Amino acid sequence: MKLIAKYNRVTIPIIIGILIISSVSYYLILHRILIYQLDKDLRVEQREIIQHVEETGQLPETSDYKDQQIFFKPTERKEFKDQYSTEDIYNKREDEVESFRRIDFLVNQDGQYFIATVKKSQQETEDIVRLILTVTLLIIVILLLILFISNRVLLRKLWKPFRNTLEQLNQFSFSSKNKIALQKTDIDEFKELNQTVLFMTQKVTRDYQALKAFTENASHEIQTPLAIIKNKIELLSQSENLSENDINVLQSVNEAAARLSRLNQSLLLLAKIENLQFANVESVDFSYMLNRYLNNFDELAHAKGLKIFKAIEDRVFVKMNESLAEILISNIISNAMKHNFAGGEIRVELTSKMFRVSNSGPQPHMETRELFGRFKKESTSGDSLGLGLSIVKTITDIYGFEITYLFTDHHHVVEIIFHHSIPG
Repeated sequence: MKLIAKYNRVTIPIIIGILIISSVSYYLILHRILIYQLDKDLRVEQREIIQHVEETGQLPETSDYKDQQIFFKPTERKEFKDQYSTEDIYNKREDEVESFRRIDFLVNQDGQYFIATVKKSQQETEDIVRLILTVTLLIIVILLLILFISNRVLLRKLWKPFRNTLEQLNQFSFSSKNKIALQKTDIDEFKELNQTVLFMTQKVTRDYQALKAFTENASHEIQTPLAIIKNKIELLSQSENLSENDINVLQSVNEAAARLSRLNQSLLLLAKIENLQFANVESVDFSYMLNRYLNNFDELAHAKGLKIFKAIEDRVFVKMNESLAEILISNIISNAMKHNFAGGEIRVELTSKMFRVSNSGPQPHMETRELFGRFKKESTSGDSLGLGLSIVKTITDIYGFEITYLFTDHHHVVEIIFHHSIPG
């Protein structure tokens, strides 16, 4: 969920809740004020009636108008507290119920007591309240609409530097020589963010360059003494004074040097892959490349008596680095041949959605998912370094492919699901 959506989801209900409570409170206060004003008018009528009785000794005439009613009712009570109340009266002419505000008070006419009742219609008051409330609610709705639109426009503008920073980070590459260019802003938080991003990208770039230089130098420096060792072994092996024991020792040393050379190259390859040094991405014809590699492995398969079954769709294109695609195919196919029975079988399947290789072989002694780890291997052969599947897993992780390794029905099954293959 975007931040602006989250912000609106939290603030808008709060604002609406506050406005609803405020509107109800406003209505009640306004209604109370107008009722209070109506009660003042009733008290004025009360004083005028009492004054009229005192001056004339007579009760004023009763009245029954639409907006005001006055009438008197004899009573034996000599004490009566003024009472204010509201009542609803059905108006036959208007065919509606109207609310009236009334006051009841005691009047003394020459010793004869009456309960005087004065009623005033609240209709006007209610109409005024409704009109004011309608206008107020309309203003509130307009203000909410203006606030919502201005917030969207203003927040988009305010967050523009942040989105620019995210875009720059998404486009950032260790191998690119172009420096990250961040948008200038006068917001302190975004300034601090940009400074932190610049510092971190520069530090990461320096670390990347240092690691890259180290792996390249280490590989070169290791390869040089290994080449010297191999040459010396070759020279020693040509000597005529060697015993059988000396020859066996030299052969062991030569095999160890060769294994060390392969290990050096594999670790260097892993470092290069993880450091994203294979940055070039293109549409690789996976079908053509897979068929070519299977043809190259024909002689080896024939020598081991392996049967290869193919189900390869034509023109399956995958977006990835071509060199890494070759390494991926080579490692999986060679792994299927290496860890197989003599006279066993290999099944190779390729569609636009997946690449699957299954081969017969002995049941693994560890969980198959553990075989993706470095130096994890089932074979005890000195030729196996335990890095082939680790390299494959690293490549699939880079491109977001999903890889699984299962042992089922006496077969090892390695399957890769492509998430962005390109139809031919």
